[in-house]
Amino acid sequence: MMAILAFVPTNLGKLAALLLVWALTFGRLSKVEAVFFAVACVFFTAMNGASLAQGIFRFTEPDVLGMPVWELFMWGFYLLHTRRVLGGKAAHDRRGAVWALALAYSAAFSAIHDGNTLLAVTGVLLAIGLVLFHEREDLAYTGYMILLGALIEYSGVLSGNWAYPGDPPGGVPLWFITLWGGVGLFLRRLVLPILERFEGRPHENGLLAQAASRA
Repeated sequence: MMAILAFVPTNLGKLAALLLVWALTFGRLSKVEAVFFAVACVFFTAMNGASLAQGIFRFTEPDVLGMPVWELFMWGFYLLHTRRVLGGKAAHDRRGAVWALALAYSAAFSAIHDGNTLLAVTGVLLAIGLVLFHEREDLAYTGYMILLGALIEYSGVLSGNWAYPGDPPGGVPLWFITLWGGVGLFLRRLVLPILERFEGRPHENGLLAQAASRA
């Protein structure tokens, strides 16, 4: 995927290549997964739009809403990919605290334009989240999405697809850690319980389920 963003010419060419790779690697999606993919794309398109308006980053060759056309589909892939890879059961406790943290997170990335302030605020929120929720699955989802985020962010910046103001070290501000880590934590704590409810059964496929079976 990083190679597609870096080397495939034109935004439509990137989108076509990405859709082909996803079709080959995801296989058939269930109805719940397809809706999840679409909702994630819509939600993060709105979040991206708010962040772009704040000027905390910019795409170098936008097509629509300040974004290249392929970006409209990326977050659906990131979240579905992470769930497919890790699997595991969702957590259903302390839902009120999860929602409060998620809303505070969304507000921070929508309203704060100074990178240092954004890092400080979201760092505190992520720390609170991990104090409250630190099961093995929570840490796995948080850590995996930070790793995925590092690969995406640095490859995207180095290939010239997007840029951040202020020339941060390596071209990527450190708040990418709290962004991607927070998304991973809320994916496990907020989104997966909703998916399990609609699917009617726990989803246990993935690396976490394989590790549990060997334990």
